Amino acid sequence: MAQFHLKCEKEDIAEYVMLVGNPQRAEKVSLLLENAKLVNEYRHLFVFTGGYKSVRITVATTGMGAPSTAIVLEELINLGGKVFIRVGSAGGINPKLNVGDIVVATGSIRDDGTSPNYLRPTFPAVPDYEVLRTIIETGRELAKNIHYGVVISEDAFYIPYSKEEMQTFVSSGVKAIEMESGSVFIISQYKGVKAGALFALDGNVTHNKIKPEGSKRIFEESENLSIKIGLESLYRLAKEGIK
Repeated sequence: MAQFHLKCEKEDIAEYVMLVGNPQRAEKVSLLLENAKLVNEYRHLFVFTGGYKSVRITVATTGMGAPSTAIVLEELINLGGKVFIRVGSAGGINPKLNVGDIVVATGSIRDDGTSPNYLRPTFPAVPDYEVLRTIIETGRELAKNIHYGVVISEDAFYIPYSKEEMQTFVSSGVKAIEMESGSVFIISQYKGVKAGALFALDGNVTHNKIKPEGSKRIFEESENLSIKIGLESLYRLAKEGIK
């Protein structure tokens, strides 16, 4: 049965799903799939399903932020999605990270208003172990600039944290900041499915250098590599029968 926002049917959605925020990124991923079919374009929440090395994979657009992501993830689960990897962009917090680095989330600091409606704030937002292990192993094989650690998932893009808070994040080893991983992890845990997340960095918040001039090509190369890691990880998880 078609969902309220994803106007497709269960047969249109694979068990292994890549989540992306940007519809243009979904289109980019679809070009890497065999016989990719657009199964939803309602609200520009583009969803494509195709093959990757003979494994059936869906790539789905979530939009920006936790509320939109929660809606899309819920509907994908209703349609049969079992394993989810979010591939997105983020701003670095660790001062040593910059445009072009890739961060794999080992956990998420929930600073959003959506995920507490599922599980209390004291419940940890963490990826599934098998998904996390596979992303890290695959990333180490394919990328030199891959890092992993805790990230922040927050709502207010244009409201910065104070300098004192940022320093606490830095000294505590937080790697990056984005807007969706907390809700992806919590909803996946709540609904009994598996999830992981990785990000291409488009700048560094600590240095106040977000999308710095002249960095577009570097970011796009990192984005492409993140997509490759995500697809390869889903492929390996499928081959291992993990779902």
